[in-house]
Amino acid sequence: MFRRLSKLFGVTALFVYSLHASPILNFFPVSSFDANTSAMDATLGVTGFTVDTFENATLIPGLTYTLGGGVPTTTYSTLPALFSESACGSLTADSVWDGTDGVTNTTGNAPSNCSTPTNIANTITFNYASGASSFGIGFGNFQSPNSPQFPITNHELFVNGIDMGELETLAGSNWTAGLARNAYLRIDGTGGTMITSVEIENLTASDVLVFDHLAVSGETPVPEPHYWPMLLAVIFLYLLWHRRRTITINS
Repeated sequence: MFRRLSKLFGVTALFVYSLHASPILNFFPVSSFDANTSAMDATLGVTGFTVDTFENATLIPGLTYTLGGGVPTTTYSTLPALFSESACGSLTADSVWDGTDGVTNTTGNAPSNCSTPTNIANTITFNYASGASSFGIGFGNFQSPNSPQFPITNHELFVNGIDMGELETLAGSNWTAGLARNAYLRIDGTGGTMITSVEIENLTASDVLVFDHLAVSGETPVPEPHYWPMLLAVIFLYLLWHRRRTITINS
């Protein structure tokens, strides 16, 4: 009985931990974009957050980003250059979520050229040292396989180093592939989990990506649901079932 109870406790505890640690992914469609950033922030649920617009080289305190895969691994604590959505004409137009500038997954924050760039990183990781209870970021220029122009690749999402799955699948109908804005993602920590890193990976080919309107909140994360009473209830029901089964067999 003790062995069975231990196994049950382990499985249930693992289930409880997975619920406890899993962040909540909230995807917002392109229609959420608004040139009035206050109105847009209300729609995205990031009102009052600290926002990096990437309109200057200074990143918000605690924020860095790392490029890797296909290029030398490099971590930036400031923008090496500003990247304007007009830099490559129609290829990058309407790819940012505020102002005119954003961050790309290219070394130096600018493609080596607009048609066949050779300085594309296959991974870009945004690191927030102090951790955010909620982390928001806008995507642009993602040329997914169903993109109407130059379909290239799907993209993988990692939160705190954990593989969450393909971005396009996770976003579902809220995703619009192509050379423009694609979607906005807000990640909410739960049960005390803080968001310290968000990574995007090109899966099968090199794709120039644009990111903007990075928003972080230091407020207390969503309170942890009462999972432990559920765990105790499961154990109690198992003990009750086992006792009745023993009585039935003995009688």
